[in-house]
Amino acid sequence: MRNLMFTFFALWFYSSICLGQIKSTIKEETKTNSKGSFNALVMELPGTTGKEVNKAWTKFMKKYKGKTKFERKMNEYTTDDATIKGMSDNTVDIIAKVEEKGAEGTAISVWFNLGVSYLSSKEFSDRYPAAEKILKAFANQVSANMIEEELKLAEKELKELEDLLKKLEKDKVQRNRDIENYKSTILKMENSIIKAEDDIKNNEKEQDKTSIDISEQEKVVEDIKSRLKSVKT
Repeated sequence: MRNLMFTFFALWFYSSICLGQIKSTIKEETKTNSKGSFNALVMELPGTTGKEVNKAWTKFMKKYKGKTKFERKMNEYTTDDATIKGMSDNTVDIIAKVEEKGAEGTAISVWFNLGVSYLSSKEFSDRYPAAEKILKAFANQVSANMIEEELKLAEKELKELEDLLKKLEKDKVQRNRDIENYKSTILKMENSIIKAEDDIKNNEKEQDKTSIDISEQEKVVEDIKSRLKSVKT
């Protein structure tokens, strides 16, 4: 029962944040990474955790054919030589950081190094939409991951409920068998009681008859004793 309650809670929690696409916002900020302070695209991801966003980013970057590694000391991801259509004919280096925002979820900051400068809407207005498209696609991927997790929880809950129903049905069959067995036992006991009562009545009759026989036999014994005594005197 405790497992069921936990699953219900987990399902409710994921449902509350997974009803469709994450409502993410993207803004530009000057932020610091391992290379210095540069323009970054910052996207809020409400209802997410750092663990799931980090895992999703590593997987998401594979489609851009770059080599992604995690710098633990700086808590940032670097993707070298990524191929991004609409942003550059050359490869692009990408840096990303995921920040925990407590109850608000997480935020991811992404820098796109074009070689001569970092991407911004002001300097590269024609290339900037490609970056927004990437972040929105990532938000969709995170949403999909969360909905998949919601589906797993729902399917697990369904399986537990189906197993519970099977157990209840099995228990009902067993209890019905028990009742039939109990009824059969009661009937046997009732018949045994009736037989025992008849045996008692027969026993009482036999006792009465035997008492009479004893009385008659006592007379016989006394008569024989009397005859024996008369012979000896």
